[in-house]
Amino acid sequence: MDEALQRFVGISKGGRRAEILFREYTGASGPTTAAEGDAILDGHPIEIKFASASTLNQVRAVKYSPLVVLHSPPDEWYVVPAHEVVLRVAQRRRGQHTENPFESATLNLRDLGEFRVSDPVDLRSLTLGAIAASALFPELIADMRWILQSSRELADESTMRVGSTIERNGLTRHISSRRQR
Repeated sequence: MDEALQRFVGISKGGRRAEILFREYTGASGPTTAAEGDAILDGHPIEIKFASASTLNQVRAVKYSPLVVLHSPPDEWYVVPAHEVVLRVAQRRRGQHTENPFESATLNLRDLGEFRVSDPVDLRSLTLGAIAASALFPELIADMRWILQSSRELADESTMRVGSTIERNGLTRHISSRRQR
């Protein structure tokens, strides 16, 4: 096991460990809000996942951020450019626990072998390269921004609509009594 990884074995969440290691290897900082991703590298948000199996859950292509994965064991890193995440997710008819695949999807590391990192020392340069490669597709960036904004608007509209229906039907007492339990 890699020396830096050994120092964080006691951390209960693998995702947190992966974030700490990525920051250590790259000089990235932590985000100030959850919406910024899991790390900030030279002003760019980075999504970081820890995988103990080959399946990556809750991949959010709509954020259009590079996806960095620590797969352990065998302690392998992957750096997937944002546009490559979108390409893979765009083939799905629906998402993971959602209708829209761009909001949340699963990916498999077996399909991402070309993005495996041979040496964690290269994480910084490979992540910056992934950012630069994905920046070459401004229309795709605009599409992801549109999807994200549309999703937010639909969520707001849905909450207001259902809230109004609940009030009209006198169901608010059920919500209030459940909150008190």
